[in-house]
Amino acid sequence: MSSLQMAKKNPNMERVTSKNKVFGRRKGKRLSWRQKENIKLYLSKYSIFNSYADGSFELDKIDLKKLFGDLDDFELEIGFGMGDFLFQKAMAQCTTGFLGCEVFENGVASLLTRIEEAKLRNVFIHPGNCIDLLDNLRGANLNTIHLLFPDPWPKNRHHKRRFLTTENIDKICLALKKGGSIFIATDIEAYANQINLIMDKRSDFEAEEFSIKEFKSPLGAEFQTKFERKAFASDRLPKYMIFKRIV
Repeated sequence: MSSLQMAKKNPNMERVTSKNKVFGRRKGKRLSWRQKENIKLYLSKYSIFNSYADGSFELDKIDLKKLFGDLDDFELEIGFGMGDFLFQKAMAQCTTGFLGCEVFENGVASLLTRIEEAKLRNVFIHPGNCIDLLDNLRGANLNTIHLLFPDPWPKNRHHKRRFLTTENIDKICLALKKGGSIFIATDIEAYANQINLIMDKRSDFEAEEFSIKEFKSPLGAEFQTKFERKAFASDRLPKYMIFKRIV
């Protein structure tokens, strides 16, 4: 069921514009005519929330069963970039429901084009604030949340903009089921150290041992995202982390 159909069934949903601050690039190179048309034609079809041209959404608690039908396993990617990982995962795991969040317009357009061409019905996206999405996924019992190469905001004065804070991990915890996991990758060693320091202090998560093949399953160890390729090209070794919710 599309978000538009959900809105018609629930006319009391409130049309709101996010009050949460989003840091990150929203636009890149100019969209092609086809990309603009695909956003116009298909965004409402694949949007988690009903969306409007002015950037507002009908934010409401997400019912994954209504969204995905009879699927039972659900995963989320926060900041899907151009959508390579999310698209390939959805293609490979057709019995899993995938949610994606991204504010970068070019990435949203790219993913919409591919999922419509492939006629995927197990992917829905939120082209807006990931905090709004997490706040409406409380108790959703997600299996996995992926954060692959989040913006490291390398300047010291910008470190407060980094997404992986104690407050945001609290929100992630509320969206994950017990036994669910956060998969994180970064090519910035200082950011990896900060993440590990935060997670070491928590009693609700524990670090897991794994192989790179397991981290990227079922896509294979050779699969690389755009930012992963850039990291290796710049002689930066990515750090991969998995944290399992135990409480």
